[in-house]
Amino acid sequence: MHRTGWIVVLFCLGVGFLMGGRQLGFLLGALLFASLLLHEAGHILTAAYFRVPVHECGIKLGGVYIRRGYALRRRDEILIAASGPMVNLLIVFPLLCVPRLGSQIAMCNAVIGLINLVPLPSSDGLHILRNLAPYTLCATSRLRSEPATESWCRNPLDPSRIKLDKP
Repeated sequence: MHRTGWIVVLFCLGVGFLMGGRQLGFLLGALLFASLLLHEAGHILTAAYFRVPVHECGIKLGGVYIRRGYALRRRDEILIAASGPMVNLLIVFPLLCVPRLGSQIAMCNAVIGLINLVPLPSSDGLHILRNLAPYTLCATSRLRSEPATESWCRNPLDPSRIKLDKP
């Protein structure tokens, strides 16, 4: 754990105490932190399935993270990136059946899952979008800088390579 990782742990506990008060705050905070770990476990298990090496898992100010190699196919990269938010979203409904704490932790997992799908810097959503972009850019007939070859599709977000045809 990075020295700033404690801020994430304290943040989870703070949210837990805000949602559950003195009685349930610590438990809610611990469950929220466990939700973050389950999110990363989703990435790790999917990466292992596709035989992508995971070099590190840790906690720092930005949250829980993994450092891993790259998959051989874009589809696998998309599935690895989407697996974390999907874990959070899949456990929402079973959590709703848990009395007293379930609805609060379910809401936290829904928020974690949905926010991670938004294409913000260093988010799963941006990683998914970057890997989906070649499929949409290569299939779009109005984009003409080079033929839609695999080499062009490898780096579609380089603005110097994209030129729009004039109508």
